[in-house]
Amino acid sequence: MYINLDVLNITNGNIQIIDTEFGRMNIEKIEAGKLKLVTGRIVASDPILLYDDECYSEHVKPGTYTVNIYVGKAEKRKKQTVAAEIRINDNEPVKWEMALLEGESAKSFGYDEFMGYEVENGLGCFMDEKVMEMLDLMSEEELNEYEIRVKTAVKNSDCSCADIVMDEKKALNIIVFASGWNDGTFPTYCGFDKDDRLSRLVTDFMVIET
Repeated sequence: MYINLDVLNITNGNIQIIDTEFGRMNIEKIEAGKLKLVTGRIVASDPILLYDDECYSEHVKPGTYTVNIYVGKAEKRKKQTVAAEIRINDNEPVKWEMALLEGESAKSFGYDEFMGYEVENGLGCFMDEKVMEMLDLMSEEELNEYEIRVKTAVKNSDCSCADIVMDEKKALNIIVFASGWNDGTFPTYCGFDKDDRLSRLVTDFMVIET
């Protein structure tokens, strides 16, 4: 199973500079927003493509959780989103596992194999399963308006991320962020603390290779 601990350990807060093939990269942590999870069932996806519309098998207690992005810059290159996380608690993970959908297994994976979600619009996101259900019911016109709203919000953001409100009454939202070098397939991992509780969910945008 492919797992880049250099990237995942950035979320522990003790790594601010990391060596990459492009030179030394300075890492900055940015709060992208507060995600409302009314069901506790998490979906990670390209917010426009929406092929990956199932929630992960690991669920959390319904509530509001902080979403952080970790942005890196190496020498004269542009800033890139290295990783994005939902912070479930502040305990440091001692074990990482690939985040999988119901019925999936990583037991037969080779060292460089992984499951991830596909990105074609240079964007990734976290959302509650209820929001995906809303998107599934939208008309083509509504989806076009939604796409424009998402892309405009990210474009106008200094950190290339946005908190998109989907239902004000229910406080449902999507946290959207740029996805590394733009397009590709990106893995997400579950970090568990010493008490075997889910501490965070992290997407690795594979900016930093092992």
